[in-house]
Amino acid sequence: MTTYFNLAEYFYSSAKNFKNRPALRYKKQIITYNQLNKLSNQLANFFLSIKIKRCDVIGILNTKEYLGYASMLACLKIGAIYTNLDEENPSPRLEKIICKCKTKLLISDRKPIAAINDLLCKLKITFIDLSKNNEFAHFNDTNLECSKNIIGTNPAYIMFTSGSTGIPKGVTITHTNIISFLEWGKKKYNINSNDIFAQVNPMYFDNSVFDFYTALFSGASLVPIKKEVTTNILELINLVDQMKCTIWFSVPSLLIFLQTAKALNKNTFQTIRVFTFGGEGYPKSELKKLYDLYKDQAKIINVYGPTEGTCICSSHEITDVDFKNMSALAPLGKINPNFDIIIIDEKMHEVKKGQKGELCLIGPNIALGYYNDESRTNQNFIQNPKVKSYRDIIYRTGDIVYEKNNVLWFAGRIDNQI
Repeated sequence: MTTYFNLAEYFYSSAKNFKNRPALRYKKQIITYNQLNKLSNQLANFFLSIKIKRCDVIGILNTKEYLGYASMLACLKIGAIYTNLDEENPSPRLEKIICKCKTKLLISDRKPIAAINDLLCKLKITFIDLSKNNEFAHFNDTNLECSKNIIGTNPAYIMFTSGSTGIPKGVTITHTNIISFLEWGKKKYNINSNDIFAQVNPMYFDNSVFDFYTALFSGASLVPIKKEVTTNILELINLVDQMKCTIWFSVPSLLIFLQTAKALNKNTFQTIRVFTFGGEGYPKSELKKLYDLYKDQAKIINVYGPTEGTCICSSHEITDVDFKNMSALAPLGKINPNFDIIIIDEKMHEVKKGQKGELCLIGPNIALGYYNDESRTNQNFIQNPKVKSYRDIIYRTGDIVYEKNNVLWFAGRIDNQI
């Protein structure tokens, strides 16, 4: 097995091995790995030509057009840091985010909405609408030599989350964090080049990390499903079926939305082989309906994990046993092999087995911290209380859990976050 030290080299390998395979599948267009690689190389060289340097931050108003995905890859190839932004966020929130990460460049994969233009005038930030500006098409499309110099601790992206405070905080995820995560994902879900991911998650939400990286770094393909489609039940069902998607990952509420509308039946989603969900609780009664409908066709997997742990840190495959007690929550599951955990009390002491306490995560998936926010980083990314002789950073999740038979169970929060 080849070991990759950065995501640029990793993707170059995917592009080489799956050259003519579909990377992005749209209703009326297919973008192959070779096309996506060349386009992102051109964008990378274009960014270099306008003086974007390693660790500069590029904001992407990403609406799932192929230029948005190519821009993410271009950033990875030159060591720039991307952050996907929601153009429909209130202007004050977008302004805070752009100022917090000192964005050098803001790009869009389609014509921006009017509110964005007002913000650009106020901040006087360089903006490029890639759908109108094709200057990048004149640049070299071969793999970049500078990609070899990117190290694993180089930040790859910043994912903004309001968490329990309502103030945007930018979780800074490295190349090494993602490589560790996607290697787990490929193995856990047995991903191969025939898999087709239904990407219903918005790009500014951390569930999209699973879709983007697990698919495009393993030779599988991605079906970008835009917001307007996810809110149109019939169109969403038809697209997933038409594209013969095999992997579905979403928050439970989207599946419940489809169930409530009675849109799911034996004739829908027939090619899905894995339903996976996380980010919210799934009411047992609704989960059982999904399970009864698809248990003979697909694996149904509950996952858990904070953004600060690169998306997912535990998983649990649903079986008949989970419905023996309908009033009990499904477990968070077993911790992934690339994590270790410590459960602590209010005094930072490790609790005894089976006792409740705050879950702290340890391992290669733990983020660098919050971008340009030392105070909050120091609050949540702390020295392992069990280690005195060397630096060993753990992440305090704020989630109260307990462990039973090597499985984690959720028991609440240390704050008022829902």
